[in-house]
Amino acid sequence: MAGRGRRRRGAGTVAAVAAVGLIALSGPVTEVAATVTGARTPLPAVPAPAAALPDRVMVVAPPPPAPAVVPPGSVVAIPRPRQIEVAVQPGVPQGVRPELHVPEAPCGGYANPRQIVPGVVPGPGSATVSWQADGHADVRRYRVQAVSQQLVPGRQPEPPVQIAAQPADCEPVNVAFAGLTPGVPYVFWLEEEVPDIFGVLRWVQVGTSDAVVIG
Repeated sequence: MAGRGRRRRGAGTVAAVAAVGLIALSGPVTEVAATVTGARTPLPAVPAPAAALPDRVMVVAPPPPAPAVVPPGSVVAIPRPRQIEVAVQPGVPQGVRPELHVPEAPCGGYANPRQIVPGVVPGPGSATVSWQADGHADVRRYRVQAVSQQLVPGRQPEPPVQIAAQPADCEPVNVAFAGLTPGVPYVFWLEEEVPDIFGVLRWVQVGTSDAVVIG
């Protein structure tokens, strides 16, 4: 019986110590919880949403600068060109502009297409037509027609015709007309007989004279 009483005392002592330990531990835990609860910091405030920006932004350009005003009576100095002087070292040859003389083309040098203006000397019921021979090798003969400028009813009569050969040298060619109507103006057509690309001879008009009144 005495042994059982000792055991109960030991158990009671252990229970008392455990209870005191719980009381001791319960105090600091409450203080820590109170401290944590009191030190809670508020969350940062969320900024309000910014106002909606407009779809288009108008940019105003600065006004242009005002033009410079020149007072009346003022003179603006304009730079004048100055003559450039070139110094030539001694012993250096200088270029000399040659004198060019373009020789006259043979037989008048008619262009292509050829244009020959014949000269006409009227006479009493006649006319003399002259021109410079064409130096092209393909010219065979010349034909001159005296075309009256006085129209008649119906079909016009065939004009008088003169044929001239191509001279061997570069010289003038002359033909004379007789039986022309006095007081009537005539235009003289000048044609050349030349071969075409197939070698066939044909007449090509190369010039006309001014209207000339027959005496």
